[in-house]
Amino acid sequence: MENNEMIQMHLNMEEIINQMPSVISSKVVMNESEEIEEIHVLASNNRSPKQISRDIQSALTAKFQCKIDHKKISVAQIDFRDEKEQLGRFRIAAIGYAVLGNMAEVKVTLQKGEQQVEGVAKGTNSKNNVYRLTANATLNCVHELFAIDDTFIIEDIEKIQLAKREVIISAVSFITGHGEEMLVGSAVVRKDEYEAIVKATLDAINRKIVRFID
Repeated sequence: MENNEMIQMHLNMEEIINQMPSVISSKVVMNESEEIEEIHVLASNNRSPKQISRDIQSALTAKFQCKIDHKKISVAQIDFRDEKEQLGRFRIAAIGYAVLGNMAEVKVTLQKGEQQVEGVAKGTNSKNNVYRLTANATLNCVHELFAIDDTFIIEDIEKIQLAKREVIISAVSFITGHGEEMLVGSAVVRKDEYEAIVKATLDAINRKIVRFID
């Protein structure tokens, strides 16, 4: 197998594992013989390691026709309540929207404990673009909070009707050294659309933010 093909298969395996219930992230280690040597998984604790391991074995066997020894799969778990408590410390402090001519500026302020950070995004003042600006300002806050650059990139924002309610869907790309992963979050529109956009964007990245939390 070509080196590029092996790398792509390796990334595909991680993508499949990362989409499984309870999985936060994964790392597949292959040896020089192109065989799986180890699979490391970080997951929440609402499913047992044995269940997660079996799902991985079944999925990789079905997709890649390779049998995985369960001893090669290690699952480290984060207490789900602790994770939710940590993420619960993030709240929306303020959302501002200003217009100058045909340009708009959106400011989002998030709070984590005593720390407050502001994200700003500017662009053309069209409704769809202001949606994107709001999501970008939110992600700028996250990048500032954790001192990371261009890790999360907004791909799309949609407002849909679901069960007779307005719902915001946010699609975010998560960029790592292994490539890119699509994340999706949602929030019901309660007070206003912009608050829902911030919440949907945070919902999309919450499972990945946990790795940056002290």
